[in-house]
Amino acid sequence: MKKTVTAVLLFLALFSLPANAQFKLGLEPALGMNFNIHTGSDLPESGSGFGLVAAGQVHMQFSNSIGMIAGLAFYDNRSGSYSQTGSSGGVNYTADVSSSLAYFQIESLFKYTLPSDLYFVIGPELGFNVESESEADVKITTPGFVFPGGGTSQTSKNSIKDTQVRFELKIGAGYEIPIAKKIQIVPQFTFGYGLTNVVKDFKWKILSFQALCGVKFDLL
Repeated sequence: MKKTVTAVLLFLALFSLPANAQFKLGLEPALGMNFNIHTGSDLPESGSGFGLVAAGQVHMQFSNSIGMIAGLAFYDNRSGSYSQTGSSGGVNYTADVSSSLAYFQIESLFKYTLPSDLYFVIGPELGFNVESESEADVKITTPGFVFPGGGTSQTSKNSIKDTQVRFELKIGAGYEIPIAKKIQIVPQFTFGYGLTNVVKDFKWKILSFQALCGVKFDLL
């Protein structure tokens, strides 16, 4: 008799889970911008720059407050640049150096939502390099001196070798603004702290402030 009662209670509990779980699923295409800060002891100067983000996010809500965001950034630009002045052999120069870096990124973020539809996120992001180039524009500022080939300025472009898989810790907040039944505009602002070096055996990391805006469609 006890086994029968236990089985019935377990059966009822299992079939009551969908009603109590309040699971919701939403799909959100999004576009945005990064403000990137390049830092590291092996860089001559710290750099900064802006980059475009094209992404998609899946919002999973397990209760009124607890959820998760699984995201893909199909193109996540983390470029930056810096300017430097110096002297070599008694010749003064200025150098404008830029790096063009972009990643395909995967993120898994814990999401906590307040009753006001404001939410907070935290979690890891993993990035695979899809673009890595550098450019240096050097100009001689000492009158009367030119480069061996002639001229006072010279530009060089190179591929950045030995780029690593990017691992980042992301934290931030967003807000869901209803505009129609099952449709919301979702602005989101996050800060990403790059934990891995851009290039192997070279102390160079990227920190990013990211602003995204997407349209979320509730599927469930």
